[in-house]
Amino acid sequence: MHSLKFSQILLIAGLALTPMRAASAAEGELLSGAASDSVATTVSSGGLVFLGPFSGIDGRCRKTSDAQAWIVEKPRYGRASAIKRRGEIAYGPQERLAYCNDRPIVGTTIRYQPARGFVGDDTFVFVLRFRDGEVRAKRVNVHVE
Repeated sequence: MHSLKFSQILLIAGLALTPMRAASAAEGELLSGAASDSVATTVSSGGLVFLGPFSGIDGRCRKTSDAQAWIVEKPRYGRASAIKRRGEIAYGPQERLAYCNDRPIVGTTIRYQPARGFVGDDTFVFVLRFRDGEVRAKRVNVHVE
């Protein structure tokens, strides 16, 4: 039996991949609190939005691995990319590793920047794959004012 790679599965499903550098922050978490299917955020025209960083951490709040990230649906009115950036671990208060919150971590962060002069709503989708095999997709709805 032929096994398919993650990228082949996404392509078969009709999603184009834009490979990004490895991504990183508290494993499985997107922003603060429990991860969900979408995130809504607001940014000033000409500003930036940062999501992450994303990585795995151990029980001592040390980074164990980076996740891989892909932008699978590009924004129409801006740019989304993965960059290396310092951030803080952010788990929800009921999460098992919440005691690690606010500790610094360096990893790849998803960054969104609206097009110059754009005001309105934009959206994009990114996928994270963690070392343990967990895959998370997140739709980001951005309001630019």
